[in-house]
Amino acid sequence: MTGFPKTVDELSCDWLNTVLPFADNAITSFETTVIGIGEGFMGQLARVELTYSNPNEGAPAAIIAKFASTQTKTRMMAKEQNYYAKEIGFYNDIGHDVGVKVPACFHTSHNTDTNHFVILLEDLAPAIASDQVEGTSIEGSRQVIEAFATVHAKWWNSERLASYDWAQPWVNAKPIKESLTILNYSIKQADETGRFDRYPEINKLKYMLPPLCRMEPPPPFPYTLNHGDLRSDNVFLPGPDGGEFAMIDWQLTGMAQPMTDIARWLTQSITVEQRRETEQDLLKLYHDRLVEYGVKDYSFKQMMQEYQLNLVVLLFMFTMTMDDIDQTPDRADAFFHALYSRLDAALVDWKVVNILKVLPYLAPFLKLSTWLKIKFQKSSK
Repeated sequence: MTGFPKTVDELSCDWLNTVLPFADNAITSFETTVIGIGEGFMGQLARVELTYSNPNEGAPAAIIAKFASTQTKTRMMAKEQNYYAKEIGFYNDIGHDVGVKVPACFHTSHNTDTNHFVILLEDLAPAIASDQVEGTSIEGSRQVIEAFATVHAKWWNSERLASYDWAQPWVNAKPIKESLTILNYSIKQADETGRFDRYPEINKLKYMLPPLCRMEPPPPFPYTLNHGDLRSDNVFLPGPDGGEFAMIDWQLTGMAQPMTDIARWLTQSITVEQRRETEQDLLKLYHDRLVEYGVKDYSFKQMMQEYQLNLVVLLFMFTMTMDDIDQTPDRADAFFHALYSRLDAALVDWKVVNILKVLPYLAPFLKLSTWLKIKFQKSSK
């Protein structure tokens, strides 16, 4: 569908009455409020409060409208990485069957040429979003770990997940030579701008990343459904007036190692002090739940090795240039400082420098090991 609103200002009663399954031509007016100011680096969000002439039973008083970024550069970067199409595919194919509460999706439209889109979603209020800068509470963090043990176990090495185009892993999205070119440019740019001057471990270790681009990375295995951007801003927790635990923003979702999500959460969404206090207990809780939910042949030792390797993945990801992400919101500085400073501390605590010293030599063996595991899984079915 190409004839759809591209921004909140383009919404109309006629269009809402046409696309909302519960509207029944009864929406007579609406009011919009832009939300998530300073958080929507990849798009726009608005709450739409609806007025009906004769509402159907259960028709919501408000919905959430999600749009693409107004920045052409950001939209084109999202198109290259398939971010918007991933989220639309996610809601259309499995949004009702994820294993964790996600907002109900009422409508999606996407113009693949311009990469504009609109998604109409359930309003999760009175639940309240966590805050990335402040960090999630200990109890909230435990809820996230419990929830994603459930999600990951449900989709563990799932053939159904692997059948969706939008879910294909991102590790081989670019040729390795292209990734190396971008990485070298990003390192040079970081040196020129001083982007990591406040983060000495990131600043030091970024020079150890280019040797990792000598060979194509192996496909993720074991794999599961990853959120891909598992951090505080995307978690809703019950508020004083109620609401449910829920996860939003599935633009980076797809097949990946389970530790991709867990490392992102523990090193990005809680304070450094809280991570140091709770990290081992939460990792043990996560593994215990996987075993309880039927995951086999995934030892705690293997999990911890993959956790440390995913710290390298995070370092790689944040070293890459952020030029194409809209950083105009006022909150951007505090937001990125929270991410960088927490990762910097984790890199020190886990002595990632030692991993980076040997990883270029171990990479071929890790790739062979992954290939053998995949072959063994296929032959055992």
